[in-house]
Formats: sequence, C-alpha cells, structure tokens
Amino acid sequence: MTEPVFAVEHLSLAYPARRGQPAARILHDVSFRVERGQALTLVGPSGSGKSSLLRCLNRLEEPSGGVVRFEGRDICSLDPRRLRREAAMVTQAPVLFDGTVRDNLLLRPAGIGGDFSDARLGRTLAEVGLDARALERDAATLSGGEKQRVTIARALLGDPRVLLLDEPTSALDPPNAALVVETVLRLREARGLTIVVSTHQPELVRRLGGELMFLVEGEVRTDQRPDAFLAGERSAREPAA
Repeated sequence: MTEPVFAVEHLSLAYPARRGQPAARILHDVSFRVERGQALTLVGPSGSGKSSLLRCLNRLEEPSGGVVRFEGRDICSLDPRRLRREAAMVTQAPVLFDGTVRDNLLLRPAGIGGDFSDARLGRTLAEVGLDARALERDAATLSGGEKQRVTIARALLGDPRVLLLDEPTSALDPPNAALVVETVLRLREARGLTIVVSTHQPELVRRLGGELMFLVEGEVRTDQRPDAFLAGERSAREPAA
C-alpha cells in the first residue's frame, strides 16, 4: 500500500505566552491525509490558520503537538532543506531579489546541486508560460503575475513532488490571477504534482478539484459548508451594479 504524501495527526500549533498573556493558539487537533497526485484546498476566514498549517508541512513552523509524516516518515527526522525542495512553498507575495530573472532562479541553499544551466532555466520558464528571453530581464520590471510565475519556476528547479501554495493569486489582478491558475493546473497535469493550496478564490477551488478542508479559528470544521463560504467570497468580489 502506497503511503500518503502527507499524513497529519492531531496537529497543534501555539506560540509561547507573553508576560501576563495566555499562549496564542493557532491550530488545534488538525488531522488529514493527502494522497499522491491529489489536490487539497484549504479555505476559511482570514486568520483561521491556513498559512500556518502550510508552513507546518515543510517545517517553516514547528508544531507544538501531533505528528506530520511525509511519505511515511516523521518530518522531524528529515533534513529541512531537503523537505523544502520536495514540498516547495510559494507564498502569497512573490519574493524576488535585485538582479535579473536568471539571478533569482539561481538562488538556492548552499550545497544544493543539480542542473542550473540556461537551457534548464529556459525550459522551466516555459513550463510557467514565460519566454526564455525573460532570463535577461530585471526582476523589478516584471508584472505581479510574472513575478509569481518566476517564484513557481524557482520552486520547480528543485524537482518537488508537492507544491504548497499560500494564497497564490490574492495579490494579483484578475488577468494575472487567471494566468497563475492556468499555470498551476498545467503543472499539476504535466508533472503529476500533489497540490496543497490555501485560497479565497472560488475559481481556483472549482478548477483544481480534489478535497476541500474548511478551517475556522485553527480547527477543521465539518459542521459548516465550505461552498457557502466560497459563494460569499464570490459575491464580495463581484463589482456593485
């Protein structure tokens, strides 16, 4: 029997108490499984713990309790650098540094090898819908959608098996958001990637498919309808008549 990509059991996350204040509970008793090639979408109000949960999956946050297993192994036994290549995070606001697109794609932790030739960089840009000529562009001149796709390309250079996407379209205008959605869908199909994404965008939820998990105040809620929440999000985003 194949192990799930992620098996999360009774996960909790709390930040230590400050003087005179109680500990800040972020996540409580969260359990779920993500099978190979599956998509899991996290939805819920702002502040419900979606981003923190994603960060717990590749040890950007260390849980206070419970267990996270990646392909059957407790992630506490894994090298965080290796785990973050296998389960690559793409954040809400794309982070690019001064220099060209090539400079940004070549950034990687010390000791990480692999093929980072211009040919490979160009092929990876093509996977996210960008021309290889973009390697020479100053990263500061890119649009928001182009920056987000460059950050996805940078994650792909580590040959991940999982993409962890934290609100990947929330900072983008509708045309650029649509391009990023198309990129994610294309990559999932072409690479067989497992996708775990937090989003408020109903269109991404609808097109990505897979499982839907609703978080409220750090807990998984099964007594509320995620589709009703997303319908409210859609209405809130529609322009007034």
